Amino acid sequence: MADTRQVTSTVTIRRAVRGDLDAVVAIENVSFPTPWSRALLASELHQPGSVYLVADIAGSVAGFVGLWHVLDEGHICTLAVSPDWRGHGIGELLVLAALRAAIEVGSDAVHLEYRVGNGPAEALYRKLGFERVGMRAGYYSDTGEDAVLARLTGLGSTSGRERLKAAWERWRQERGLQVAID
Repeated sequence: MADTRQVTSTVTIRRAVRGDLDAVVAIENVSFPTPWSRALLASELHQPGSVYLVADIAGSVAGFVGLWHVLDEGHICTLAVSPDWRGHGIGELLVLAALRAAIEVGSDAVHLEYRVGNGPAEALYRKLGFERVGMRAGYYSDTGEDAVLARLTGLGSTSGRERLKAAWERWRQERGLQVAID
């Protein structure tokens, strides 16, 4: 696990660019049993309605998140953190950034799915207010695992924005790192 005392105290959240592709592919490959291909990830970075963000720490990509925006809803399609940065709240920070991006493009709700056996993902999404809304049996073809469907609504409301602001502040206080949005 990376030692945050040896790096900058700032995490920069920014749009992914083509120059980030090697790092994104490397993180993807160590994070998923059936990773998305380099070509697919490259095309995703610039698809209309697609927002890919990276967490940059001292010039290195620590993780990434992908958000699709369709009509008035967002869909977090992928989230991965480098093994060196797991346990430092980078995944949570990326989800918060994706929620912020969803609001900026007009989404009032965000949905996602995760493997039924992925306890850390479940804990993260519950912490952020996602509610389990369904299951997809055998969704993951590589393992046959079921997918949990989760949804967060009311993002565009005053109370939704206040909840998101409070979650950002809680993250900063818990982690002791500064966040820059680029």
